[in-house]
Amino acid sequence: MKPAEADHAPAVGARSALHWLGWNWSGSAVLLVLQLAYTMYTGRTVTPGAFGAYAIALTMIQLLAYVSNGGLATYVLRAGKLTRPAVHAAWRLGTACGVLCFLAVQAAAPLVGSLWHMPEMTPLLRLLGCQFLLQPAATVVIATLRRTGRARTAVTCELAGQASGIAAGVALIALGWNPLGLAAAQPAAAAVTLALVTFRPNARPVLPPGPPVRARELLAPSGFLAGFGLLEFVGTSSPTWMAGHFFGAGATGAYSRASYFVGLPSQVLFQGLNSAATPLLAERRASDRLVGGRAAEHVVCAGSAAAFIGFGALCGLGPSALGLLLGPGWTLATALVPLTAAGAGMALLCRSGMIVDQTRHAGGVVLATQLTVLATTFAGIAVAVADQSLVLLAGAVAVAQAAGHLVQIGGWHRAGLLRARTALRMHAIHAVVGAGLGGAAALGSAGRPPAAGLGHGLLCMLPVVALSALLRRRIPLYAVAAATGMLRSPRARHTVPERPGAEVRFAAAARDDVKGS
Repeated sequence: MKPAEADHAPAVGARSALHWLGWNWSGSAVLLVLQLAYTMYTGRTVTPGAFGAYAIALTMIQLLAYVSNGGLATYVLRAGKLTRPAVHAAWRLGTACGVLCFLAVQAAAPLVGSLWHMPEMTPLLRLLGCQFLLQPAATVVIATLRRTGRARTAVTCELAGQASGIAAGVALIALGWNPLGLAAAQPAAAAVTLALVTFRPNARPVLPPGPPVRARELLAPSGFLAGFGLLEFVGTSSPTWMAGHFFGAGATGAYSRASYFVGLPSQVLFQGLNSAATPLLAERRASDRLVGGRAAEHVVCAGSAAAFIGFGALCGLGPSALGLLLGPGWTLATALVPLTAAGAGMALLCRSGMIVDQTRHAGGVVLATQLTVLATTFAGIAVAVADQSLVLLAGAVAVAQAAGHLVQIGGWHRAGLLRARTALRMHAIHAVVGAGLGGAAALGSAGRPPAAGLGHGLLCMLPVVALSALLRRRIPLYAVAAATGMLRSPRARHTVPERPGAEVRFAAAARDDVKGS
């Protein structure tokens, strides 16, 4: 690379990744607040049956999104060297696929509605399908901004787009377009995001030149990534489809609300982790430093803490929080939250591991993971349908994702990337903290109205939080965060003392990675 080009493609070190992670998660936190406020409004204005039809329509659109995006955003994020012609080719291919998907949705919408015996789904599908004219191009540009270190600009444009979409949805529902306002939010968000990244001068990424790239040359690598993403999506969406077919629109609405509530934090956490970690892992792989290094271990550690600690707490607090958000009439949805929270946490952990496996091009492990998740999910669905139990249907997701993650751990162990004992110990420590938080919250909120239950649950969690703070150096996430500079602790700037325990292993591992970057 020429010196002039080096400025356009800065090296991605551990501290840069942490800086991007901070921006991505800050944006994700703001977006999460907006989405929760939107959920509070729609929970009181949209009936469970109407939301069930919308939820199934949304999964159909997301299914086609894997074709329209074609894995192009993932390709841009994980490219070893990103050039201007490659991004232009990705933009052209995404736009063409988006137009084809838009036409397919408009034609097939009545058929999909009749398949679930929900004619009200047809206009929802057609309105949601309008986003395909805009979203693929915006997604490629946003991914390019993230890949070139412009995380702040990417987060700002995405947040503005999402906020605009939510405002449009609220306004349309208030004007009587119910539930069509739900479907209008996503196309509106895509339009605003694309306008910002197109017309704002500081939102245009600067890229080095390169040889011409035809759009067809991206079909193989991006199609490979999209295919595995499609398998993942089928595994996570199958319970919603089966709920709509066997349990009706009302039950589907309750299940979808519970899944959507816990899916919001899972998605924003994964997007932040993926956007920050993928460029780092891609560069490490390009320099042959991924295998045997510590970057992959840090990604797994972050995913483990978020899955077990964050969603463990949500298992206890979630029912009261969702009841407070949605208001009366959603008792079934609140009862399903602990199971859907466990499923969302395990899905986040499995997807975090997928970042590592896809970046190191371990296609065999990725395929084995996805097939394991699919097989376990379908087996759980069969048991749930035979027993006519929506509870078993919700629990099938958590079991399937856990089975898939065990396959990932085995692949890392065999490749010398992360020892199985280290990964399981990491998960066990985080799971103990999460179980304590969730158990305390459930105990405090039991038998109380939503608002009182949420308050008492939070109070009961305080002793567990205090104990965790006292024992923080035994928690793997704390040791890694301190050693990599996320915590400005003097201990993190000195040599790790020679004493046994999890802190030494994880802190030493983190320092090795920072020095190597």
